[in-house]
Amino acid sequence: MSTAPADRSATAELGVAAPVDPRGKRILLLLDQRENGSLLAEELARDHTVVVADEDEALERDFDLCILDGRALDRLWERVQRRKAREQPALLPVLLVTSRPGVKMVTRQVWRGVDELIITPIEKPELRARVAILLRARTLSLELRRQGEEARALAASLAERAHQMETQAAQLETQTRELRWSAEQLAERTGAAEEANRVKSEFLATMSHELRTPLNAIGGYAELLEMGVRGPINDRQREDLHRIQASQRHLLGLINEVLNYAKLETGAVHYEVSDVGVRGVLASAQALVAPQAGAKGLRLEVSSCSETLTVRADAEKLLQILANLLSNAVKFTTPGGRVSLWCGVVENTVVFRVSDTGIGVPADKLAAIFEPFVQVRSDLTRTAEGTGLGLAISRDLARAMDGELVAESVVGEGSTFTLTLPVSSA
Repeated sequence: MSTAPADRSATAELGVAAPVDPRGKRILLLLDQRENGSLLAEELARDHTVVVADEDEALERDFDLCILDGRALDRLWERVQRRKAREQPALLPVLLVTSRPGVKMVTRQVWRGVDELIITPIEKPELRARVAILLRARTLSLELRRQGEEARALAASLAERAHQMETQAAQLETQTRELRWSAEQLAERTGAAEEANRVKSEFLATMSHELRTPLNAIGGYAELLEMGVRGPINDRQREDLHRIQASQRHLLGLINEVLNYAKLETGAVHYEVSDVGVRGVLASAQALVAPQAGAKGLRLEVSSCSETLTVRADAEKLLQILANLLSNAVKFTTPGGRVSLWCGVVENTVVFRVSDTGIGVPADKLAAIFEPFVQVRSDLTRTAEGTGLGLAISRDLARAMDGELVAESVVGEGSTFTLTLPVSSA
């Protein structure tokens, strides 16, 4: 090998740039001619990590370029081939150093294991340039192999994602079909329920009308008998007539509740909403309930409201709600208790509160008391008969007038029902 000074023009003529990360490359020298090995190691160690090996097993180590002479290649040709094959698809370059110009005529088998040939003597710049080219090819092939592995991993990930998306799409399609079927079933059942509810409401309305006619007749004939139209009656007969009339009025009241609820269900209730004076409605409600409260020995308290306070409501429906709430309070309050009615204005809303010191309602049953035909304590309501429709009707009436009816209660302490309606703008 020539030891002439470095000639930068030789590198330039080969068009080779400086090697990438030169100190990071490992070069394995397997040379039977030790003199050439020493010279090569000294020159290449300036830019690379050089390992000079005497044993053939050095081919199993990690390196980026292997430099052999002719004798070493003849001896290690098969092992070189196997090592290069293990690196595929990356390039593991092998450089043959020889002093015989006619080596280019060697067999094809030898050339399959060699990537570059150097015929000594060679100038140092040319040596470095050729080594740099092989190492750059090694670096690029490793990068391509890495990118290929990443591409395969990405392709596998995309394939898995595509499979998952296909599975999810199939699941969504199944769920869509199930939801569509459920919606169809729900629509059918809703239609059937609405039809059944309509038929029920029509039946209740018809039966209520049919029952009211004979009840009115019973009441009328009882009054005629009491007046003596059919002849004189004694005191015991008069007491019996009073019982008949009381039972007739009670039964007629129950039937009227059912009829009113049926009207609400069918939307047949007409509302005359106007500005209603609150004080007059409270006085009317008090007059309706006072006899019942007095008969049970209850204290009925009605707060005084402003004479100018008005509410947007149907006067008849508002009175019906308050009378029903007060009647319920009287009905479920033991003798000696108290029933009160309070009114006031809270944030542009007229608030009515009916409170009592009665038996109260359990917390888990509170929401159910507004459902139709519900009686929370059937053992107690036997002495205070009712259909269980009063509160359901009252809440529906309140909501129809843009109001609300809610309740709060403590068992053994009493209940409070709060009715809210819009205050008049005038």
